[in-house]
Amino acid sequence: MVDVPPGFQPAGRAPAPPPLDLVQDFVNTEIPVWAVDDIATPDALADWLRSRDLLLDGALVDAGSFVRARALRHVLRALASRNARGSRSDDLRVEFATLASELPLRFALGERGDLRVAPADRGVNGALAEILSRVFEAQTSGEWRRFKSCPGPHCGWLFYDASRNASSRWCSMSICGNRTKTAAYRQRRRTET
Repeated sequence: MVDVPPGFQPAGRAPAPPPLDLVQDFVNTEIPVWAVDDIATPDALADWLRSRDLLLDGALVDAGSFVRARALRHVLRALASRNARGSRSDDLRVEFATLASELPLRFALGERGDLRVAPADRGVNGALAEILSRVFEAQTSGEWRRFKSCPGPHCGWLFYDASRNASSRWCSMSICGNRTKTAAYRQRRRTET
């Protein structure tokens, strides 16, 4: 297992701005190719949520909420991957609808009179609803399309694309982009000989 420090960012990448910073932190709790999962147990999930002031001390994570959290992380990673590839998300609709129906969301009025979606509960499902509400806020503002999953075969890291035209592809050009370009070059050389 690779020890990834909290708040790790690939070289040259700033963390996502609010409201996506929380979503980025949540989804990047898992890096499958590095065998990293910071919320691999219900207790680890509770600790992670508490460290971000999303869960009150003493609140426990039950089995259903734990499964729901991992499903939410999977769906958000898949949606960010679609932002990078430009593909549709039809295959996620049923999974997302089921998941969202289990999270307590309500409309709230912001300080400036703007409507927002907010959690309707303070428990674990409320914490997950807060993460989902941040996705809604980012989609409403147009920032969501800049939230991408690195397509590198050894990565999957979620990053915020701050490039002018939102065309950045890799979490780090010097790492993932270079690996992919080198592999493609080697493959071309093999087929030429």
